[in-house]
Amino acid sequence: MNKMSNCLVWIFGRGASAACNLHWTVPEQWQLDDRDVQIGNIKKAIRSEMNSPDVDTSPYKFLLSELSNRTNPNWHHRFLTTNWDFLLQREINQLGLTATPRWLPETHVYHINGTVEEWPSAEKAQPPLRSPFLLESDLPNQRLYASEVEQAVRYIIWRQAFVVVGMSFECAMDRAFLNALGSLENDLTIGNSWWLIMNPNNETLQKVCARIHSAFPKSKYCSEPTGFNEWLRKGMPQLVTAGILKNAGKNE
Repeated sequence: MNKMSNCLVWIFGRGASAACNLHWTVPEQWQLDDRDVQIGNIKKAIRSEMNSPDVDTSPYKFLLSELSNRTNPNWHHRFLTTNWDFLLQREINQLGLTATPRWLPETHVYHINGTVEEWPSAEKAQPPLRSPFLLESDLPNQRLYASEVEQAVRYIIWRQAFVVVGMSFECAMDRAFLNALGSLENDLTIGNSWWLIMNPNNETLQKVCARIHSAFPKSKYCSEPTGFNEWLRKGMPQLVTAGILKNAGKNE
């Protein structure tokens, strides 16, 4: 990886939420409801689940602590997710940062499929940066490239280092997003990217590797057949080898 790749882009899928013990999925019977009714019910349900005592966001807390302490000086991080929950954003907000640190110059988590996060009642609509809420059953042409997605795409196409956590690219919406990025790969930095792909389900892991290789045939990748929690506790060794993180315990 060359010096232009000084940002590691994290792409979080459902497996990251599962690592925090948030396993919620849309009930089948809800798919018979009108789209707006579905979205309203999903938002209420996930907000409720996020506040359940069973949900444990220690993986995100640990990740943020490790990145703060161990990121090498010439690297920083940005976060993107297809998840509707805002567990990671909530943890970042609770850091109480008064200024953006070197390792995290952007505290916004990009939710490319929308989020269940609420905004102050004084705001009549969601902030303009936020993406419209998308269902897994939506067709790819329903994605409106709102400011949030546009900003995310403009940024990541010039990056070379990615970590994919618990992401399958299984639904048509997510596959189309990946393929749209891949269609630009010949002319942009992302075409020669490096990917760390993580999933404890080996069959899913191999499918994700194949999809990323298909989208970016000149890219390199390594696969990690473990869950997010286990990999964190192992010290994120691939990121140490890549020179992105210091060895665990060596924070000076």
